[in-house]
Amino acid sequence: MASMATKGSSISGRDFCCHVPGGIHIPSHRHRSKRVSIIRANSRSNPQSLDLNKVNGKKVNGSPRVVEGGGAPFDFDGYKVDHHSPHSCLMGRFVEDRLVYRQSFIIRSYEIGPDKTATMETLMNLLQETALNHVSSSGIAGDGFGATREMSLRKLIWVVTRIHIQVQSYSSWGDIVEIDTWVDAAGKNGMRRDWIIRDFNTKQIITRATSTWVIMNRETRRLSKIPDQVREELVPYYINRVAIAAEDNDLDKIDKLSDDTAERIRPDLAPRWSDMDANQHVNNVKYIGWILEVAINSLLKHLSTILARLCCCLL
Repeated sequence: MASMATKGSSISGRDFCCHVPGGIHIPSHRHRSKRVSIIRANSRSNPQSLDLNKVNGKKVNGSPRVVEGGGAPFDFDGYKVDHHSPHSCLMGRFVEDRLVYRQSFIIRSYEIGPDKTATMETLMNLLQETALNHVSSSGIAGDGFGATREMSLRKLIWVVTRIHIQVQSYSSWGDIVEIDTWVDAAGKNGMRRDWIIRDFNTKQIITRATSTWVIMNRETRRLSKIPDQVREELVPYYINRVAIAAEDNDLDKIDKLSDDTAERIRPDLAPRWSDMDANQHVNNVKYIGWILEVAINSLLKHLSTILARLCCCLL
């Protein structure tokens, strides 16, 4: 059963604020409250690029990756890559002293909604894909879903506890978006990952996002402190930068929800096997889909009622 809080939230045009409560029950798993905020914001782009073969002075193991710059084709995992190729922009690469990972994507026909623009789930999936590729391209990836080698040895996985997204505009079918992502520490036992999405052609920032991640044991499903060995893997990639300014970042805690305190309840939503990810739990993007399913239906019913009243007044 899914419970959703609407008090204090507002929907206006493309503005949408929502909570992912702990009221969504998943059999045999523990779930803590999560938070998602989606709002509009104006922003400016300030892209920079600088490429080195080391991270903060330390050599990085792993396969060679595409880095920014022009010139002749070079080897990329056994293939020749030409920067002037129309598809070269879709390959991920490190920029800014290898502290920022950049990748571009084409918005597919199946990633748009009724308004012919990319859905929020599409944006969330692209953010997740960029984050995973960042880890794998860095050379520290283990055998988990975005986990490092030391995390995999200890059966640890990442879980997101909070995501805040600001959307200026949504891309349309066929548009190319360019996504930058980077990481930094979040307190003693957390990691913050930020993203910026730009229009590939104009370089205008159209979306900003920030998230907080903690470590969980995949077998006990209990949260864990970040081991020193894992911290040593991550620290070389930390960069003190934020995608969303502190004054615009919503850090308020969410009250726990129950069937008695929730203002709206959608009882027919239930997790499916296809909602599970490689970490054997419901992926955070699925929560967004559930929330929007409830919120959009409620909004449409409300707008239909208003429209019906207006029509009656005009008659």
